[in-house]
Amino acid sequence: MGRIKRIFQYLAQSVAKLNKLSLPAVILIASIVLGGFYYASQINKQRSIERQQEIKMAQEEKEYIAKRKRECYDIYEREREQYNNVEDFEYLEPSDNTFSFLSDRCVIIYKDKKTGEYIRKYY
Repeated sequence: MGRIKRIFQYLAQSVAKLNKLSLPAVILIASIVLGGFYYASQINKQRSIERQQEIKMAQEEKEYIAKRKRECYDIYEREREQYNNVEDFEYLEPSDNTFSFLSDRCVIIYKDKKTGEYIRKYY
Protein backbone atom coordinates (compact mmCIF):
# COMPACT_ATOMS: atom_id res chain seq x y z
CA MET A 1 0.00 0.00 0.00
CA GLY A 2 2.76 2.42 0.87
CA ARG A 3 4.41 1.74 -2.41
CA ILE A 4 1.28 2.61 -4.44
CA LYS A 5 0.85 5.73 -2.36
CA ARG A 6 4.40 6.82 -3.20
CA ILE A 7 3.80 6.13 -6.90
CA PHE A 8 0.66 8.28 -6.85
CA GLN A 9 2.50 11.03 -5.01
CA TYR A 10 5.28 10.89 -7.57
CA LEU A 11 2.77 11.08 -10.41
CA ALA A 12 0.96 13.95 -8.71
CA GLN A 13 4.24 15.84 -8.28
CA SER A 14 5.16 15.20 -11.93
CA VAL A 15 1.78 16.46 -13.13
CA ALA A 16 2.16 19.53 -10.90
CA LYS A 17 5.60 20.25 -12.36
CA LEU A 18 4.22 19.71 -15.86
CA ASN A 19 1.36 22.14 -15.13
CA LYS A 20 3.85 24.71 -13.89
CA LEU A 21 5.86 24.38 -17.15
CA SER A 22 2.90 24.16 -19.52
CA LEU A 23 1.62 27.72 -18.93
CA PRO A 24 4.91 29.40 -19.89
CA ALA A 25 5.24 27.04 -22.87
CA VAL A 26 1.72 27.89 -24.07
CA ILE A 27 2.41 31.61 -23.63
CA LEU A 28 5.68 31.29 -25.56
CA ILE A 29 4.08 29.34 -28.43
CA ALA A 30 1.13 31.74 -28.60
CA SER A 31 3.51 34.72 -28.66
CA ILE A 32 5.50 33.20 -31.52
CA VAL A 33 2.34 32.46 -33.53
CA LEU A 34 0.85 35.91 -32.95
CA GLY A 35 4.20 37.55 -33.72
CA GLY A 36 4.39 35.60 -36.97
CA PHE A 37 0.92 36.76 -38.00
CA TYR A 38 1.75 40.36 -37.12
CA TYR A 39 5.02 40.21 -39.07
CA ALA A 40 3.27 38.72 -42.12
CA SER A 41 0.57 41.40 -42.03
CA GLN A 42 3.19 44.17 -41.80
CA ILE A 43 5.08 42.77 -44.78
CA ASN A 44 1.84 42.58 -46.76
CA LYS A 45 1.02 46.17 -45.82
CA GLN A 46 4.50 47.36 -46.88
CA ARG A 47 4.22 45.60 -50.25
CA SER A 48 0.82 47.17 -50.80
CA ILE A 49 2.19 50.65 -50.04
CA GLU A 50 5.11 50.06 -52.43
CA ARG A 51 2.73 48.92 -55.20
CA GLN A 52 0.59 52.03 -54.70
CA GLN A 53 3.69 54.24 -54.92
CA GLU A 54 4.81 52.50 -58.12
CA ILE A 55 1.37 52.98 -59.67
CA LYS A 56 1.37 56.66 -58.66
CA MET A 57 4.85 57.21 -60.10
CA ALA A 58 3.88 55.49 -63.36
CA GLN A 59 0.79 57.70 -63.61
CA GLU A 60 2.83 60.84 -62.94
CA GLU A 61 5.33 59.77 -65.61
CA LYS A 62 2.53 59.26 -68.14
CA GLU A 63 1.11 62.69 -67.33
CA TYR A 64 4.57 64.27 -67.70
CA ILE A 65 5.13 62.61 -71.08
CA ALA A 66 1.69 63.71 -72.31
CA LYS A 67 2.43 67.29 -71.20
CA ARG A 68 5.83 67.26 -72.94
CA LYS A 69 4.27 65.88 -76.16
CA ARG A 70 1.70 68.72 -76.15
CA GLU A 71 4.51 71.24 -75.61
CA CYS A 72 6.45 69.70 -78.50
CA TYR A 73 3.43 69.89 -80.76
CA ASP A 74 2.96 73.55 -79.80
CA ILE A 75 6.58 74.28 -80.74
CA TYR A 76 6.02 72.47 -84.05
CA GLU A 77 2.92 74.55 -84.76
CA ARG A 78 4.73 77.83 -83.99
CA GLU A 79 7.68 76.86 -86.17
CA ARG A 80 5.36 75.79 -89.02
CA GLU A 81 3.61 79.17 -88.90
CA GLN A 82 6.95 80.95 -89.09
CA TYR A 83 8.78 78.80 -91.63
CA ASN A 84 7.56 76.98 -94.71
CA ASN A 85 10.15 74.19 -94.55
CA VAL A 86 8.97 72.54 -91.33
CA GLU A 87 8.28 68.89 -92.13
CA ASP A 88 7.52 67.07 -88.87
CA PHE A 89 8.14 66.82 -85.16
CA GLU A 90 9.10 64.05 -82.78
CA TYR A 91 9.19 63.76 -79.01
CA LEU A 92 11.95 61.58 -77.55
CA GLU A 93 10.63 60.22 -74.27
CA PRO A 94 12.84 60.09 -71.17
CA SER A 95 14.95 56.97 -71.20
CA ASP A 96 16.07 54.82 -68.32
CA ASN A 97 19.59 55.90 -69.16
CA THR A 98 19.73 59.27 -67.40
CA PHE A 99 22.98 60.15 -69.16
CA SER A 100 21.44 60.09 -72.64
CA PHE A 101 21.44 63.58 -74.12
CA LEU A 102 18.67 62.59 -76.54
CA SER A 103 16.07 61.76 -73.92
CA ASP A 104 13.18 64.04 -73.03
CA ARG A 105 13.68 66.20 -76.09
CA CYS A 106 11.46 67.71 -78.74
CA VAL A 107 12.78 67.41 -82.28
CA ILE A 108 11.55 69.65 -85.08
CA ILE A 109 12.46 68.39 -88.54
CA TYR A 110 13.10 70.92 -91.30
CA LYS A 111 13.80 70.24 -94.98
CA ASP A 112 16.49 72.28 -96.70
CA LYS A 113 14.85 73.53 -99.93
CA LYS A 114 18.17 73.70 -101.80
CA THR A 115 19.73 70.36 -100.91
CA GLY A 116 16.64 68.36 -99.90
CA GLU A 117 18.36 67.29 -96.70
CA TYR A 118 16.50 67.01 -93.44
CA ILE A 119 17.69 69.12 -90.55
CA ARG A 120 16.79 68.23 -86.98
CA LYS A 121 16.61 70.90 -84.31
CA TYR A 122 16.36 69.81 -80.66
CA TYR A 123 14.38 71.71 -78.03
